[in-house]
Amino acid sequence: MRIQLHGHFSVEVDGRAVEGQLPGRRARLLVAYLAAHRNSATARSSLIEELWRPETPGTGAARVFDAVLSKTRTVLAPAEIRGRTGLRLVLPPGGLVDSERASASLHDAEAAVGIADWRRAWTQALSAMFVTQREFLPELSADWVLRHRDEVRLAHARATACYAEACLELGGGELASAERSARRLVAADPLAERGYLLLMRALDARGDRAAAMAVFAQLRRVLREELGVSPGRDASDLHYFLLRGTALRQGK
Repeated sequence: MRIQLHGHFSVEVDGRAVEGQLPGRRARLLVAYLAAHRNSATARSSLIEELWRPETPGTGAARVFDAVLSKTRTVLAPAEIRGRTGLRLVLPPGGLVDSERASASLHDAEAAVGIADWRRAWTQALSAMFVTQREFLPELSADWVLRHRDEVRLAHARATACYAEACLELGGGELASAERSARRLVAADPLAERGYLLLMRALDARGDRAAAMAVFAQLRRVLREELGVSPGRDASDLHYFLLRGTALRQGK
């Protein structure tokens, strides 16, 4: 069983798309919510409020919810929605939710970076990027969806940074990918130094030290204009290294 929350919402059972069999918008929202919150049970009353937003649930809401829940349970089998006052989605063995797979891949990528296992970091970061580059439940605009989208943007940036780092360490033909990823990080968050650091390293590794130094100048200008601060120690140390290497090549 597979549930996709990033991009077009879909539910597959034994390779068959079944989301079209769910009984209406509220059933799809119910499955999406439970799939995104599988770590803990959600109170039935909270689910009713979420499914009826922006309206206020009326006196017959509980009865309608029970009908939706019953039909949804039938469509999702062999997955189960367990509980009475608190509900939780339980998938069969081998079942997955794409957001959970992305989270696990990101965790593994960052762990691999920590032990310098660059090939594994490259693979797992790319897997996380593939999912998180797609918008989370684009057809919905509930508050909890918007919060998840903010988390996904942060996760995508972390995965992209891991991928760029792995590409830098693997070198060779991966250096171009490191540069592209670093540029995406800078464009997505011009005030975050990590993207600039990775871009400086990528450009230097490709033999363009002047371009790497120009990136530092860009970082210094942006931070001064937007925040009134100077680059941090890591960026400053890398800039010094680049200056020193240039001076050595020039015999100074």
